Amino acid sequence: MRITRVKRRTAKLAAAAVAAGALFAIAVPGTAEAQSGSRICGNYWKGYYNNGQQEVLWSRVIEVPKSDGIACQRAMDRTDKVGNPPSELTRLGVTWGARQRLQNVTCEWYSQDLFNAKYGDDVCLSMQRADNTFQVNGRTISQYWYK
Repeated sequence: MRITRVKRRTAKLAAAAVAAGALFAIAVPGTAEAQSGSRICGNYWKGYYNNGQQEVLWSRVIEVPKSDGIACQRAMDRTDKVGNPPSELTRLGVTWGARQRLQNVTCEWYSQDLFNAKYGDDVCLSMQRADNTFQVNGRTISQYWYK
């Protein structure tokens, strides 16, 4: 009788642990899973302070679905001007180089390789994806800089 109760209790605990793990996986998706269907499209510029030595990056991007080339093209067209970089960069006399297009790049590349983000500092987490071309037209452009 005692063995049956222990087995039953162990089975209930195991079922509860599996259910909790599944609920956690659904409620808190990993970064790669949450952004796997998205790509970053837009433009970035390299700029240099007056001394020509220190480089800064300024980007204007929109997150779009990975398979939507039309929305990506619209995002690149909409972000093709430097726009309004932070006043700190403007006051210090940054000279901007040529525009570099970002077409269908992964969030990991954009955040970590382009902006040298440390682990956990993912600028893509604050973006809201535009699911089609019409949403690209109305979406606020995400702007980031790195020095």
